[in-house]
Amino acid sequence: MDDKSKLAAIAVAMSAIMFGSLGIPIRYFQQDCGLPPLDSVVIRMSVSATGLLIIIMLFARDQLKVRLKDVPLLALFGGFKLLSDLTLFNAQNNITLCLATLLQMTAPYFVMIFSMFLFKERLTLKKMIAMAVGSVGCVLVTGILFGEVDANTEGVISAILSGLFFGMFFIGNRVAVDRDIRPGTTLFYTTVFADLIALPFINHADVLDAVIDQKGAVMALSLGILMTLIPYYLITWSSLHLEPAISSMISTLEVGAAAVVGYVVFRDVLTVSHVIGIVLVLSSIIVVNAKIRTEYIKRYGKYISPLHKFRLKAFGRDEDV
Repeated sequence: MDDKSKLAAIAVAMSAIMFGSLGIPIRYFQQDCGLPPLDSVVIRMSVSATGLLIIIMLFARDQLKVRLKDVPLLALFGGFKLLSDLTLFNAQNNITLCLATLLQMTAPYFVMIFSMFLFKERLTLKKMIAMAVGSVGCVLVTGILFGEVDANTEGVISAILSGLFFGMFFIGNRVAVDRDIRPGTTLFYTTVFADLIALPFINHADVLDAVIDQKGAVMALSLGILMTLIPYYLITWSSLHLEPAISSMISTLEVGAAAVVGYVVFRDVLTVSHVIGIVLVLSSIIVVNAKIRTEYIKRYGKYISPLHKFRLKAFGRDEDV
């Protein structure tokens, strides 16, 4: 694995840890403020879109430019982002945070299947083994094997659907790169479209009341910037260097992060099985990362990252990659 791929793997891991902390502001808005899941989604998207707009206006105004033919694509994957959040937050209302996170981590399965057809990626034995090890680790982290969680049908289905929609967001990043759409452009417009789709259906007065005081403002900024804008940008950037299936598998670290947050913040019990599960997830990440470079060398004779291909297109070069 080259340096860029290593940095991309680290970026995905960092984003997973940030996503694993979502339970803090989400529980505040839904339990303390009584907001429904869609209202929490709008807070998340509105803050992150505003923050990203400020950054783009200051440092990269050209990333606001978008081709008309790309608007339907960005709107589509903005819809997937909205649906992923909505179903995840609904799951967190019906099942435990750890179980909701676990079931959302079915995303790599969907991504791997779609990637086989869209990008001709290979489903190798090591990928399957790494996925299996990571999945076992996720199950151990949540304690589901030992009857430590309570579940209902609505929550389980919502969390699985969140995994599907989250996986489609990963695919959208890869498609955007192939169409020469810059990562900042993709992130901004998918967030804006997600926000615009949801805005007509929320209770605006309740949302304003929830974020207007000091604690609410801190929670909103944490949700929109620290746990959304930054990790989504890291994921978008990493898509230039890693296969979608690889990125999704690394993101299973989110389950371990959620377990730690639950233990530290909400006093959830962290048992030996939880610790073993976290170790298994981390082990699966190591196996996957070690496999990336060797696969590319075997297939192409040398490793050429997606970022290099993107730059060749940007400069109008038609080199054989």
